Amino acid sequence: MDNRYNRHNRRKYSFKVHIVLVTKYHKQLLKGSIAGDVKQKIFDIANTRDYEIIAIETYKDHIHFLLSYDTTDKVFDIVRIVKQETTYHLW
Repeated sequence: MDNRYNRHNRRKYSFKVHIVLVTKYHKQLLKGSIAGDVKQKIFDIANTRDYEIIAIETYKDHIHFLLSYDTTDKVFDIVRIVKQETTYHLW
């Protein structure tokens, strides 16, 4: 069995997306514990929505992550959810 693909109801897929979120005006806000809080919140979102975080990294003014998702989800919705949840709870 090939583990590179997910299977669900006669579907075989492997959707991955690389998302980069930048702070407003490139302000260097993602330092210290704030960067850790943002990462943890993204992991929490991924766990509740059955996404798999493959890689995640933060810098002073942006965060980028690679995630695997299901065929029923849209990239636009994933970005919207992550932006809403991290903005509301952390800033």
